[in-house]
Amino acid sequence: MKVFLVKQGNGSYLPANNSDYDSLKKIKVGAIVSCDIKQPRNIGFHKKFFALINLVFENQEIYNNIDHLRKELTKKAGYYETYTNHLGILCYEAKSISFAKMNQEDFEDLFQRFLDAVEYIFKFDNQMVKENIENFY
Repeated sequence: MKVFLVKQGNGSYLPANNSDYDSLKKIKVGAIVSCDIKQPRNIGFHKKFFALINLVFENQEIYNNIDHLRKELTKKAGYYETYTNHLGILCYEAKSISFAKMNQEDFEDLFQRFLDAVEYIFKFDNQMVKENIENFY
């Protein structure tokens, strides 16, 4: 069972919405449960990140596939793994940016690195890009 909780001023936690409440009320009073606490990424910032990718994709002529663009920018931002293939050639593979694999702080750092990569590759001004992202989400 996965539920979202809201921390209260007194240190207690309450269900974030009705479905979370319904799930938690199935647990008997006094029952001991275990949980892993992690703060989910900010969905608004996630949308902003993909607005950045869409903005760049719509204003460039190098890539004809948005996933290829995202992967290349991810690698240029330094978020990649390396491996050696069967020919002994060093290869670079973009890491996953899924909610499960990256926390909010790392995601915000990646966003800034993406902006820097966009400026480096496409010569787009960072401030202009930030202002124009607002039109995409």
